[in-house]
Amino acid sequence: FSVSDRDGRYRATDLDYAINNFKPITIQVFRREHKQDNWYVHLATYIQEIPVVYTRKNGCLGIDFNAESISVAYVKWDGNIEYLEEIPYKWKNQTTGQRQASMRNIVCQVVKLAEFFECAIAIESLDFTLKKSKMSEESKVYNEMLSNLSTGIFREAILSRCRRFGVELIKVNPAFTSVIGMINYMAKYGLNSGTAAALVIGRRALKLSEKIPQCLLRPEDVNKHDWSHWRRVASFIKLHRIRRTQLFQWRKALEGILTHSLWAEHQLSVQVHIETGE
Repeated sequence: FSVSDRDGRYRATDLDYAINNFKPITIQVFRREHKQDNWYVHLATYIQEIPVVYTRKNGCLGIDFNAESISVAYVKWDGNIEYLEEIPYKWKNQTTGQRQASMRNIVCQVVKLAEFFECAIAIESLDFTLKKSKMSEESKVYNEMLSNLSTGIFREAILSRCRRFGVELIKVNPAFTSVIGMINYMAKYGLNSGTAAALVIGRRALKLSEKIPQCLLRPEDVNKHDWSHWRRVASFIKLHRIRRTQLFQWRKALEGILTHSLWAEHQLSVQVHIETGE
């Protein structure tokens, strides 16, 4: 007989390790009627610790959660984006078992991408309450989705999968990832807000900084930390209820906080000159 996991990977060596090292093995035998009445034997035991082989040295997969999908961006070691993917995720009107199965499938897909690119995976710190408190645009639907994820389904799946397949998992501070992505990268690369945030998450895991555009930097704030500048922008977006789509033209959407020295330049760039014929 053969010993394999759900993905068809050969696991006989893990079973040999457990037997030879006198590790406890739990055995379940059952029949599945919906699979032609086949009998299955499930074995659960301890396996050897797998060394981390896929690290940030080769870049990073940034992961960002959205209301109906999970955005994935592969960021090379130099900070440039090379691959994007949107993975649909259904959570409403789903049972706990269906949500768990869906999340496991998504995590499996993400880890396979990390193996393909031979890179690490970066996620925001799994304190979703912190993320909700820092969102620039409050969304009841999005908050409900985050509450469902906060049960630990994602945490358990991604930690377990990365550990089993030797993938480095990096947790980054979630501060202003969405705002930075929309201002610095969304229009520049033609991304949506989710993939732009995933790009920022990947870059943050690689310890790359995110400078605010000069036209949003006040002279009195020059010596402050970068995040204090982004906090000011995020507060302005929230106060004026600026939609994400408006930030494809962020200079126009944020004209109320453009610094005075560049305000005139901005105004000149949008003026319409009318020929009088005189």
